[in-house]
Formats: sequence, structure tokens, C-alpha cells
Amino acid sequence: MKKKLPAELLEKFFAGNCDEHEKDMILAWYESFELDRDDVTELSAREQELFKMLMWQNINNNINEVEGDGIVSINRNRTNRVKTILYWLSGVAAVLIAVFFIKLKPQQVNNTLQVTNTQQVFSNTTKAIKDIILSDGSRVWVSPGSALTYTKTFEKHSRRVSLTGEAFFEVTKDHSRPFSISTGNVITKVWGTSFRIRAYAADKTTRVDVVTGKVSVTVAGQLTKPGVNNTLAAGDGVMLLPNQEAVYDKVADDLKKNMEIKDASLGMWKKASLSFNNTPISEVFKALNKSFNVNISSRDESIKTDFLKADFTNENLPAIMEILKKTLNATYSVNGNSFIMESNKQ
Repeated sequence: MKKKLPAELLEKFFAGNCDEHEKDMILAWYESFELDRDDVTELSAREQELFKMLMWQNINNNINEVEGDGIVSINRNRTNRVKTILYWLSGVAAVLIAVFFIKLKPQQVNNTLQVTNTQQVFSNTTKAIKDIILSDGSRVWVSPGSALTYTKTFEKHSRRVSLTGEAFFEVTKDHSRPFSISTGNVITKVWGTSFRIRAYAADKTTRVDVVTGKVSVTVAGQLTKPGVNNTLAAGDGVMLLPNQEAVYDKVADDLKKNMEIKDASLGMWKKASLSFNNTPISEVFKALNKSFNVNISSRDESIKTDFLKADFTNENLPAIMEILKKTLNATYSVNGNSFIMESNKQ
């Protein structure tokens, strides 16, 4: 049986508060698993979730380095280049299938990160969706032109953040510490689930769309009043289940619950399992478009001539796009459910 590691120490690592000795402890623990899933299952549910976040962070930060070491390869004996990414993700852990184990590295963030006392502001100034891992292991995908404000280390009995713009949340389960998001007057509270919040300042409405789990939505400062046509006061709020949404009208100060989400762009956040075996990138895009109900395209011939060998297990589209971006040495821009990919090659 592998040596136990306190979940609190992993949270401390994600918050960036570990000293060198503690980092060495985590590295030794991390490498002791040696790609053995059975050992991971011995961890508690909370430790498994944090371990998965740690593994994902490792993969996300090191794929460019791995390309030069044979994980992603180019077969130059074929007429067209074949790029191979050997990749596997499970609900317990994320592991690169490789002949060696990648060493642990601290997370690198390419977006604007401002620090003020105990609060940090993650601002996505790019045209792509960017993710950040919080101190409890929760993962937040921040859309372009959006910002997430959070404390470096969450409080003992609560986890609070605020959002301007749009983001998708994958919240680590912790029933002792509810996770709440403030977006103007709207407060969304969860314990462990996945959902999207769209709360741009210029929009007349704030929307909360649930993919998995259960979410409560209230409006701060609103007086209790009788509900009409699914309209509820903030004191009562609305409880949302998967594929349900709450819509807050800022002008009317009115919160409504819709029993069905009609916005097709939410499909990109629903996880799917796809595999490709030396498949042309154009066919890969078609498969992703069909699976996630989006429109991915590229006018770049250097991308279209590539082939992909990959196994994406239980992943949403933005996670897959991050892998493709690094594998193909490309960038992408997103607008709603449209993705345009361009090569970084000269």
C-alpha cells in the first residue's frame, strides 16, 4: 500500500504555499504510483479528486516538452505527417501512456494574474478558453474577456469566488465547505457539480446552466414574494438539476427557472469518449463537431494535412482543444460554439 498523503498538503500545493521539503514529499508520493491505477483507488474520494487535478496539471503543462521525447511523434515515412498523442483520462486519474513518468512541475499561467492581499484575479485576455485549478482542486474554465476573483487559499468552512463574464465550473465535492459564486446580485451555491455561468456586464440577464449535480441560485437583497410561472424570490431561490437553467433579469429583478436548456453551446461542456487512429484532422474536426454540437474549422493547410492518433476518455471539448493546440503547434479562437484553429508555424 502506498504511503498516505494528507489532502490538505495537496491543497496547499495548488495554492502555491508549499516549501521545498513539502514539494519533495508530494513529488515522491506522486511518482510512487508508477502508473498503477489500482493504487490510486485506495485513496479517499477527496484525495482521488485532488490527485486527478495534480495529474491533469502535469499533463497540461508538459505536453510541449513531451513532443520532443516521443510521446507525440511524427511518422516521416508516410506521405503525410502522422502525429500521435498517446493519452488517457479516467474518472480517478489522468495518466500519460509513455515509457517514462513526467516529473512534477509547478503550474504555469499565461494569462493576466493580479495579486492583491489574499485575493487573486485571473483575467483571460486571450481568444481561447483558459482553465485554472483552485486550491481545493476545483477546475474553472474561463471564457475570453472574463475574470475570476478568488482567495489564494479557501476558508475552513466556505469556498467563495466571484465572476465577471462567463466560466464553466467543475467543483470538487466537499460537503463541509459549500462552494459559492457571486455574479453581481446572483449567488450560485454548490457542493460538487459542473455548470456554466454567463454574466457579462453588458448582458441584460445572468444565466446558470447545470450539466451535472445540483445547484441553488438566489438573488442577494431581493425581498420574498409569491412565485408566478416558475419565478421565485431570492430568499427562496431556485434549485437546478442537470439540463435546467436559472435566468435572472437584471432590469426586472426577476429570477426564473427553465426546465430545459435550449442553448446548443452548452454541449461543448458535456464529456465524451472519442478515439482516433491515424485520422485526418479534417475528419477529427467533423467527429468533434458532431459529438459536441459545435463548429471547428481551419483554413490552414499545414493543419489539414496532419493525421491524429489519440484516445480522449471522458473529456469535454475545451480540454480536447488544449491537447490539439499543443499537439498541432496551433492556436484557436472561440466565439460561441465556433472554433477556428490556426497554425503557429511560419
